[in-house]
Amino acid sequence: MKKARAFLLNTMILTGTSLLLRTVGVTFTVYISNKVGAEGVGVYQLLMAVYAFGVTMATAGLGLTSTRMVADQLVRGSPRGARAAVIRCCLCGLSASLAACILLFFGAPAITTACFHGKISPLPLQVLALSLPFMALAAAISGYFTAVRRVVKSASAQMLEQFVHMGTAILLLTWVAPAGIEPACLCLVIGGALSEVCSCLYLFVLYRLDLRRLPDGSAPSSATMGRILSICLPVGFSSLIRSGVNTIKQVMVPLGLEKHGLSCDLAIAQYGAVRGMVMPILQFPSALLASFSSLLIPEIAENHVQGRKGHIDYMIGRIFKTSLLFSVGVAGILYTYADELSFVIYQDISVAPFLRLLAPLVVMMYLDDMVDAILKGLDRQTPLAGINILESVLSVVFLQLFLPWLGIYGYLFSLFFSELLNGSLSLLCLFRTTRFRPPWFRWLALPALSMALACLVGRRLVPGLAGGILFTLSFYLLLLYALGQVTRRDLCP
Repeated sequence: MKKARAFLLNTMILTGTSLLLRTVGVTFTVYISNKVGAEGVGVYQLLMAVYAFGVTMATAGLGLTSTRMVADQLVRGSPRGARAAVIRCCLCGLSASLAACILLFFGAPAITTACFHGKISPLPLQVLALSLPFMALAAAISGYFTAVRRVVKSASAQMLEQFVHMGTAILLLTWVAPAGIEPACLCLVIGGALSEVCSCLYLFVLYRLDLRRLPDGSAPSSATMGRILSICLPVGFSSLIRSGVNTIKQVMVPLGLEKHGLSCDLAIAQYGAVRGMVMPILQFPSALLASFSSLLIPEIAENHVQGRKGHIDYMIGRIFKTSLLFSVGVAGILYTYADELSFVIYQDISVAPFLRLLAPLVVMMYLDDMVDAILKGLDRQTPLAGINILESVLSVVFLQLFLPWLGIYGYLFSLFFSELLNGSLSLLCLFRTTRFRPPWFRWLALPALSMALACLVGRRLVPGLAGGILFTLSFYLLLLYALGQVTRRDLCP
């Protein structure tokens, strides 16, 4: 009972933190779009796509490995092994991040020349490269706090990071008053790099203080470097390939739009509208589920080590049902109120068609995130790596085929294809690993029909954005309760 309450408390903490951070993040995105326009957002997103490859090289699989290893050592009664696992994860992270830092720093001139058509200099990428070692150390320590169920500390570090990033960037953008896209991007990346340094130092202090709570223990440590690499390398390798392919994809989009007949500036602006404006709206509601995915890994890993298959199946069932009911509701709201949301958030109605087209995709996006967390907890990172690599390669092929022909809609088609393929293969892997089989009609078809009816009634009866959304969601929950899809057991586990 005590453990269940701790899990619930940690979930609430992470959910609240995630909601706050995503609210702040969307607000920051709106600020950036108003400051630099869609083209500036597009350039910044391309910059961060290249940077993401360096981040993946520096940190891929590190947080998961730290969480898994620490949780495993504590189950075996070896706090000493838990400390050793964190140290070795930090050493692995430093080695990988220094290599990534050197590669990105000295490769920045060639990258900016090839990808940005002379719109920015290498300096923003070089500034970002210097933050990679700090990010790697922070990932390893955050994994430790997740494993010991003291997520409030890693959550506070995330908040510190976000506010330092925003505060520094806004201060520089206001103080310097940059004229042009490159100075604005430089202000943004300086804020990002400084926030990573502050977050790392803060987490390190918290980690040193937290070590006093761990007993010495008597069991020998099994946190060998070989075991660490067996977890980290499959995840890291797949993440690296996927990130590299994703970077190529992001660079391909503006180039493909130019082949479709658009000017360079318009191509980057359309890419910025989808990647930098629509995707944050789609991902924002997932904050309510994101806390589960990070907390699930140590919980499922612990039950997996103990051989409690029945309890694992029960947990998966609750996760599945919650994810599907929630994501169907979100998809309905985003589809029905796309025009109003686009205008209220960005004062730009042109974003609405992209938002409406991508809204149904959130069902698979949210479910896929949860399934990935479950598979990692079950030590199935190797087949998951293969799935991610296959999806990434095929999505590039689809972009190459459809982007010059269909323009921005070819890019949207690629997003649909990638998510559906990855989600379907991940589900198949989960079903082959466990005995769990979801009742699709009760958990997906009935909620979808209920949400469609709720949206239709809400749209016709209640004017306005806030009132319409509130009525639609209330009616949706009422229908779910009437159909027996939401019960007192779901509300009070």
